[in-house]
Amino acid sequence: MGRGEQMRDRFRRGETTDDPFLLRLGGLALPAAIWLLGIVASYPGGPSQAPLGVRTALVLGLVVVDQTLPSARAPCWRRLLWLAAEILLSLLVVQAHGSVVRPALIYLLPASRALLLFGERPGLVLSLAVWLAYGVNVGLFLWPDRLGEFVSYFSFLLAPYIAAVVLTLATLRQAADRHRLQRLYDELHLAHTHLQALHQQAREAAVAEERNRLAREIHDSLAHYLTVISVQLEAAEKLGAEQVDRALEQVRRARRLTLECLQEVRRSVAALRASTLEELSWSNALEKLAAEFGDTTGLQVELRISAPEDIRLAPEIALALYRIAQEGLTNVHRHAHATRVLLAVTVSNGAVELVVQDDGHGPPAEPPSGQGGFGLLGLRERVELLGGRLGFGRAPSGGSRLEVVLPVQVAHDAVPV
Repeated sequence: MGRGEQMRDRFRRGETTDDPFLLRLGGLALPAAIWLLGIVASYPGGPSQAPLGVRTALVLGLVVVDQTLPSARAPCWRRLLWLAAEILLSLLVVQAHGSVVRPALIYLLPASRALLLFGERPGLVLSLAVWLAYGVNVGLFLWPDRLGEFVSYFSFLLAPYIAAVVLTLATLRQAADRHRLQRLYDELHLAHTHLQALHQQAREAAVAEERNRLAREIHDSLAHYLTVISVQLEAAEKLGAEQVDRALEQVRRARRLTLECLQEVRRSVAALRASTLEELSWSNALEKLAAEFGDTTGLQVELRISAPEDIRLAPEIALALYRIAQEGLTNVHRHAHATRVLLAVTVSNGAVELVVQDDGHGPPAEPPSGQGGFGLLGLRERVELLGGRLGFGRAPSGGSRLEVVLPVQVAHDAVPV
C-alpha cells in the first residue's frame, strides 16, 4: 500500500489530526490557485505586483510549511511556531500579489490548521487570531489613502472563513465520533469476550455441580438399597439346606453380583463426584426408613422426632434429611458393628438438627486408605450447599455420632404432617 493509500485509509478511519490527506491536498490546491491568479489576473488601481520569481518562491515556501503540518500531539511551542510561520507567509503572499481580495483566500489555510492542531476551543481562538492577521493585512494594503474601504475589504473573507471553520469543525467532530464508536466497539468486543469466558465458566461450574449431585444421589440411594439386598441374601444363604442346594447357589450368585454392583457404584461415584425423593411427609418417610432398615438388618432403630405436628419443611431440606438419615444408617450397618442406633430429628429456633448415633466400636482414628469415604464427602457437600454444618466422630457412649444442623424457614400446615 502506497503512502497516498495509507493517508486515505487513515482519513477514512477518522485520524484527521495525524495525517489528513484531503486537508493536505487543500494545502496544495489553494496556493496553486493563488499563484495562477497572480499571473493571469490584473488588479487595476492596486500596487505593482512583485516579480514572478518572488511570488513563486513565497507560494512554494507556504506549500512546504503547510505540508509539514505537525501532529496534534506535538509540543505546544512547536505547533504555535508552525502556525505563526504559516500566517506570516500568507501575509507575504497577499502583499506580493498586489491585491487583498482573491489572494486573501490564502488565510483559510492557517485558519483551518489552527483547529486541527489545537482542537475545537483553542483552535477557534487561534483562527480568530488569523482573522485579525488578515485585518492587519487589509490595513497595510489600504494605508493611507483607502482606509475608508477597510470594512468592505475586511468583510470579503467573512463567508469563506466561516465555511472553512465550519467544515473543519465538522471533519474533527466526525473523526471524534468515529474514534468514539471504534472505542465503544472495542470495549463491547472485550466485554463480549469476557462474557463468553464467564459463560463457559458458569457452564463448567453447573456441569460440575450436577455431576456432584448425581454422585451424591447414586451413593445415597442406590448404594443404600444394594447394601440391604446384600444383607438379605447373606441371611438366606445361612438358612440354606441340602434340598435347596440349587437355590443356595442362585443366592450366592445374586449376592456376588450385588457386591460387584456395589463396587461398580463406588467406581462411578469416584469418577463422577456430583433421583429425587418424591414429595412426601418427611416425618413419615423417616419412620418408614427406620422401620424397613431395622427389619432388614436386625438393628434396633430408635426414631425420635421433636417438632410441631403442623410443621412443613422446604422440599430440599426434607430431601436432605432423608438422604442424610439413609446414609447414616447404612454406614452404621457397614462399619459400626452396632446393635442399637438412635435416629433423632429436632426442629427449633430456625434450625433442624439430625443425629445418628450407635453403640458400636466407634470410627477409626484414620479411615483405611482407598476404602469408601464418598458417603461422608457427599453428605458434607450436601450440607454445605444448604448452608449447614456437619460433624462426625466418637459418641460419648463410645460409638459413632453423626450430627447435622441445617438452617430452615418453616411453614405451618392446617393438617398434621
